Amino acid sequence: MGVLFDVKEVLDFAAYIEQNGYDFYSEASKKFSDHKIVELLEYLALEEMKHETLFKKLAKSADTFNAEESYEGEFNAYMKEFCASHSLASRDKLRTILDNLKTFEDVLDMAISFEKDSVVFFLELKYMAAFDKEQIIEKVIKEELDHLRKLLKFRIKH
Repeated sequence: MGVLFDVKEVLDFAAYIEQNGYDFYSEASKKFSDHKIVELLEYLALEEMKHETLFKKLAKSADTFNAEESYEGEFNAYMKEFCASHSLASRDKLRTILDNLKTFEDVLDMAISFEKDSVVFFLELKYMAAFDKEQIIEKVIKEELDHLRKLLKFRIKH
């Protein structure tokens, strides 16, 4: 049994995640004076803004996705829980995280977690790319993985 799922909702959430990522990196950058740390965080903030713009654009032309279900409402329930589990899903939670950041190691840990969550989220979105945007989502996944590599390399060097 299949159900039509509105991909626009997921793309809107992807844009929301990216906005929260932008807010996180922008606010975190204000907590440090080390030029290299600030430069890295500002770069990541700009990347998140770029992705937010992309997902908003994609949402305008989004279609539906035919999801297989074993019971009525299964896929919608899954997607609701899947979206809620992303570490950037809640602005309130994000504010608490930002307030509790004390060291750059704390920032790195959270940033690495965010980037990993984003890769998993976008892989799921790619699966739904029945709306003919799979290559674009793949590019975003590669960029998120590049962010993760930058963060891990930064951790190793500092």
